Amino acid sequence: MKRGIVKKISTYLLYSLPVIFFAVCYFCMTVWGEDIIQGAGTSPDIWNDIVGAFRHNSRLSDMYAWTVINFFDFQYSFGVDTIFRLIDVAMATGIIYLLTSLILRRWPKLQLKDSLVFALSFLVIFITPHGYTLYRGFSVIHNYLIIGLSTAAFVLPWVRSFVGQTMPKLYQKWWFALLIGLIFGMSSNITPIAFLISFILIKLWQVWREKSWKQAWKLPAWQIWMLLGMVITVAVAYVFGAGVSTYANNPVYTETYDYLAFGEIFANFGGSVIRIIKHVVVNFGYSFGLVGVMAVVLGGLAAAVSKIRGRKFVILPRDTAERRVLVVCVIFAAVYLLCGSQIMLPVRLALPAYLALTVTLGILMHHWWIKSDLVENVALGALMIIVMLAMVIIKADFALEYRAEMAEVLATIEETPTEVVCISSNIAKPRHLPIVNLGQDETLAEWALPYLTVYGKEVRICE
Repeated sequence: MKRGIVKKISTYLLYSLPVIFFAVCYFCMTVWGEDIIQGAGTSPDIWNDIVGAFRHNSRLSDMYAWTVINFFDFQYSFGVDTIFRLIDVAMATGIIYLLTSLILRRWPKLQLKDSLVFALSFLVIFITPHGYTLYRGFSVIHNYLIIGLSTAAFVLPWVRSFVGQTMPKLYQKWWFALLIGLIFGMSSNITPIAFLISFILIKLWQVWREKSWKQAWKLPAWQIWMLLGMVITVAVAYVFGAGVSTYANNPVYTETYDYLAFGEIFANFGGSVIRIIKHVVVNFGYSFGLVGVMAVVLGGLAAAVSKIRGRKFVILPRDTAERRVLVVCVIFAAVYLLCGSQIMLPVRLALPAYLALTVTLGILMHHWWIKSDLVENVALGALMIIVMLAMVIIKADFALEYRAEMAEVLATIEETPTEVVCISSNIAKPRHLPIVNLGQDETLAEWALPYLTVYGKEVRICE
């Protein structure tokens, strides 16, 4: 009886602590420089923001981010932005939920083993630099919540179909399949292209295996609708919008991230090849390398425990469906990073690839530790609960401290009678941890100051 209660409590905690973490992130967060530039604290201008975002970078995620931030005040107090912060929590939770369903190849249930996978999916993202993408500032969060959620939602039925599982009924409705395709196609610049290339590679493999073009390329109706929706919005973005992105002309990308334009490739082919190789090494190292290190450490530990317990350690799952999911995710992640090899990808741009690799590590961990009952699942859950509880406490402490400091700064700005307000550079510095950042970007970031207007006043750093 007591054992059953412990398992139930552990299950609830493993499912709820990530949600609490997201709530702490989004409700305690002070808007940062880019949020203010895009309209936080000002009157909503929805249509102009949608059009401006489309012309600037033709992604649905940017259009959503620019529009939603208008409803946010500089710091949270109960109001209309409560709705959007709750939506942020729901979307972040949705990403973890969909990743869990990809790992399990079914919808998660209210049971300990499934909650372990849910918590693991959360930790693999949020104890690494990649998690910073989803709590650094709202203009980034709103972008990558949409990108992450739409990517996971779009690929879910394709993966299930590839491994021979039953399709969710909702995806079989033509209007829903078309809608998901439209959203995914315009969610980001690289992801739809990477999916399409991965899809073609997998189809070519099926042609080779089945020795039949007709059988391999016979697509069910829902796949046709999803592809149609994706192609339509990709075409809209490239033909009528900004194409790849106006970021290609941004000095931050051309200098900081070594962006290599197509024109440069043809002008200096040898030098360009060397730069692309450097980008590929860096991009793969930061995604595959990070997941690879975790896999080696956790797999090595599982092998050691298996030996102690007199069990045979099997590296890869024997289940064909699990192996297929592993292959699909690795292919997509590799193709995505190769598609982005014109640039040394900043962490946020690599997120879709890292989500795919999170699924691969999740499948391996599920195989090594959870499904095999290598150690007591309650003990494994207790360890995850301790880590997540520490993350929530540290995040709340960092966020509340920074919120209090920024409240004083904002009050000073509001009460200053002049049109230009000088703020000391030592005021309101958010605290960070190494690697597991758990902080947020500075509101008064130096790069944002030329554009920063708060309460109708220009803000400058002055010593």
